[in-house]
Amino acid sequence: MSHSEPRNHSAYYAAVSAADEALEDALGHIRAEQDDGRISVVDAAAERVQLLERHLAECQRLRREHLGGTP
Repeated sequence: MSHSEPRNHSAYYAAVSAADEALEDALGHIRAEQDDGRISVVDAAAERVQLLERHLAECQRLRREHLGGTP
């Protein structure tokens, strides 16, 4: 194990944590829009799916960036 590996893992976990917080914030906005009747249940679900897909892609990108490997 190299000396930079623990730092890479720390940076990775910090980046994923930030991405998780952004996801939770965005999901909260969707919930609020749905609760206020500005968007339908179906539209809210579609938006959640898009958010989750983008979040998973971002987590994969962060893993490659900080930890290396293939997609």
